[in-house]
Amino acid sequence: MKRTIILLTALFGLVFSAAAYEKGDARFTQKDIDNFNEVMTLLAPDRDKPMSELVIKVAKHFLGTPYVSNTLELEPERLTVNTRETDCILFVEMCLAMSLTAKEEHPTFEKYVDNLRQLRYRNGKVDGYASRIHYTSEWIIQGTVRGLFDEVSRQCGGSPLDQKFNFMSTHPASYKQLKDSPKTVEKIKAVEQNLESWDYWYIPKAELPKCIQNIKTGDIIGFNSATPGLDIAHVAYAYWEGNTLTFIHASYSEKKVVINKTPLVEYTNGIKGHNGLRVVRLK
Repeated sequence: MKRTIILLTALFGLVFSAAAYEKGDARFTQKDIDNFNEVMTLLAPDRDKPMSELVIKVAKHFLGTPYVSNTLELEPERLTVNTRETDCILFVEMCLAMSLTAKEEHPTFEKYVDNLRQLRYRNGKVDGYASRIHYTSEWIIQGTVRGLFDEVSRQCGGSPLDQKFNFMSTHPASYKQLKDSPKTVEKIKAVEQNLESWDYWYIPKAELPKCIQNIKTGDIIGFNSATPGLDIAHVAYAYWEGNTLTFIHASYSEKKVVINKTPLVEYTNGIKGHNGLRVVRLK
């Protein structure tokens, strides 16, 4: 499609197409910039508050945002910025990146894009499909190394987890970027092997009722997958409503961002495919 070059802002200079701009390794729209600016205005009075409070404020702002899967699966690989629609991990990532940006002395859209890049790509470098972080465990490890948060599954009463990683490399046909690219599969396999060298903890379903008091509003909760070779199937922000622990997430079943109506323990025990929780606490 022929693209018309237009002037966006002094910040991003020349960009392409009113529908989808591209700048360096990133793609975004004017609506993404508008949404970002709106959130920065919202957070400006609270920028000195804890990250846990900021992410919840952002999460509530985006209630009702449509759930759409596979929004990153565009080629060629670029950092896709999408505040208009989301899935579970992108929702958590967006809220965190916006909160991190709000704490900057000069919170610009360009800085938000960089914060997303540092969260989503290994060592913050966009270099093809395999450079994107696909397993949430690696996302947690990288954020922990950067000092953004700590996994507190063990401190919350968790048990050792014998976590294996091989689903992507053993199911390449399920990923369009892998099915015809043995070299990319090998890169993914190397990532999986590295991830298996780490220790993991989780809160089993049966232990959750006595552990929930250790979970705080604003914690990132990962619903551990019961599928062999996969780690985390869903992510959300823990949220206490009075004496009830629930969560805010991009819901596949409701097709939008919601405060979950079912309490966390009841939800976790009633849904198949999850065998427990992992908990990450923001700094």
